[in-house]
Amino acid sequence: MAQDNALYAVSRIRCHETGLIGRERMARMIAGTAEEAMQVLTGTGYGGAAGDGAVDVETLIAAELARTYALVREVSPDPALTELFLMQADVHNLKALYKLRLLGGGDAGPALMQGGAFEPAALARMVREADYEALPAPIAEALKGLDEAFSHEAADPVRVSAALDGAYFRMGYASKSAFAREYFKAKADFENALALLRLDAMGASQERLATALMPAGNIPQEAFLAAAGLPGEQRGKALEQGPAGEALRKAIELAQQSGPQAVERARDNYLIRLAERGRYDQDTVAPIVGYLLAREQEARCVRLIMTAKRNGLPESIITERMRVLYGE
Repeated sequence: MAQDNALYAVSRIRCHETGLIGRERMARMIAGTAEEAMQVLTGTGYGGAAGDGAVDVETLIAAELARTYALVREVSPDPALTELFLMQADVHNLKALYKLRLLGGGDAGPALMQGGAFEPAALARMVREADYEALPAPIAEALKGLDEAFSHEAADPVRVSAALDGAYFRMGYASKSAFAREYFKAKADFENALALLRLDAMGASQERLATALMPAGNIPQEAFLAAAGLPGEQRGKALEQGPAGEALRKAIELAQQSGPQAVERARDNYLIRLAERGRYDQDTVAPIVGYLLAREQEARCVRLIMTAKRNGLPESIITERMRVLYGE
């Protein structure tokens, strides 16, 4: 049950923050073998790993995130705001389910995520029956628009992602929370840069890029369209706009050598630093959202380390790709 006392909620979150893995243990995971890394992880009780039986890392990640989502819902004094961040799972699921419907498929199975505002089974029914009334208005309108468009046009999976992601970002922009608005606008800038890099590499047209862009955050869509085809350095300078402009420029320039993952890493690092600003608030929901984002960032790092270990990648590659951790 959500709480209406922010101080109580923040106190609960402070207790759970001590369970974050942290950079020191991450470093031990990077330095060891895959088996040793797993021992470090399970030794922290990550995902309730103290239970009996062998488990894989994805099971642990899913369990830890499920505990995080349950805690956030239990203590949040502002459910509307915390649900906004949790709804990324619903958007992911709706995209998967709608695309599956286009292909005439059945159950999306393990592709669906837990932790959203709606149970995956409920979303599956909504998409199957084209009954979107229970969804937030922007999401429902996006789905209805897709139904209408695809009734007389060829179905396009890229348009599905763009429409649903766009609706979700507009929800973020409309939030009463200044932090949420800043977060979603910065994230949109990075996502649009990623769309530009990936579609440019494919030789896609500006028209194709325009359909893939998120609603403008701090950088107008026109700037991304104008940057298409430019060399990396010129492109980075052209997009050095808004609060995240410098970080975005550096990432785009680095992407010339290392690819789009440089922008993905810069995005994740910028957003976690943004979340840290409210970490020590006593009377707002900021520490709760920060803890949620911290656990999700931690999960990315755990997955990166264990995947790299399984594939025999050197420590230098893992370190290069690691994300900044909350509070370090």
